[in-house]
Amino acid sequence: MSLTVKHLNADATFLLTFRPAAWPPFSPVTSSPSFSILLDPWLSGQSNVFHPKFAFSRHTTPSCISTLRDLPEPDLVIVSQDKPDHCHEETLKQLPATASKTLVLAAPIAAKKIRSWKHFDNHRVQSLPKYACRKANDDCVVRIPLPACTAFGSPGEVTIAFIPTRHDLPGVHNAIGITYRPPTSSSPLWGFGLTGSPPGSPTSFESSSTSSYSSVNDRTMSVIFAPHGVSYASIEPYASAHLVSEAALPLTALLHSFDHVQNPWYLGGNISAGVPGGLRIAQSLLARCWISAHDEEKEVGGISTKSCCTRKYKREEVQNLLMQGGGKWATEAAVIEVGGDLEIGAAF
Repeated sequence: MSLTVKHLNADATFLLTFRPAAWPPFSPVTSSPSFSILLDPWLSGQSNVFHPKFAFSRHTTPSCISTLRDLPEPDLVIVSQDKPDHCHEETLKQLPATASKTLVLAAPIAAKKIRSWKHFDNHRVQSLPKYACRKANDDCVVRIPLPACTAFGSPGEVTIAFIPTRHDLPGVHNAIGITYRPPTSSSPLWGFGLTGSPPGSPTSFESSSTSSYSSVNDRTMSVIFAPHGVSYASIEPYASAHLVSEAALPLTALLHSFDHVQNPWYLGGNISAGVPGGLRIAQSLLARCWISAHDEEKEVGGISTKSCCTRKYKREEVQNLLMQGGGKWATEAAVIEVGGDLEIGAAF
């Protein structure tokens, strides 16, 4: 089982591809065994907040593709917020309007905005419920079933959660939680059917984890996508309830900004939490990999950008900060170049 993270632009557009460990040739499921998720697609063109005189941005590095039609059709498109560098009309309209398998899941305000374009069939655009659960069985996530490999196997599941931050003036500090539990086959020929315990979790979570899966290759992978950053206080209820119940810890990948971006309070205050915010999430959830997101040096303008202060962090500096705790667990800091990808295997 693996997760491949491909960076499509220099900012926050990623393609996630989850693959199960094996796919028997005698499987009755004929569709591709992989499951792909496209995050916040913005390939080209200008992004304006309210009006170009207030704030605009443009890519300084070309995206690795010119249109979404250059990609295999994704299973999901996730839009984390309504700002146009995340919810980009020109780019999203490159997806087929009808007769498509792709489901668009978006933050509530973004979903309303996308529906207003009248491009997609209404049933293909769904608003993500806000995650406000304190218990594992609360229905605060979108669940997508994956068919079993064989009649003797178990179905898999993808879950998506929208985790907002309270009192977020600029409206950018939220996270998308993703889990992937692969479909399985019980055939010993394909390496399944082994007995095992749930994957390791942070010490404070271990006693609460009750899920079990048949082998290490069947364990749930997990991703948190927070391009502008989010407080750990907002993440903790999701981690302690949902990620623990899914046996999805340690976290597979954290996609979070490295750079810290600050405006005066009257222009929104903190714009990107960067390392000061992401460090606690990575360390608390024992993230295997922290991938830089939303850190492109874009061309920007408008009155709201004049007083903006940015503290940039290089990958090596982030890696050193992650290692200062001195624990046995070492999160890998990663920067994926445009068009590059990073493959993360199943945790052992």
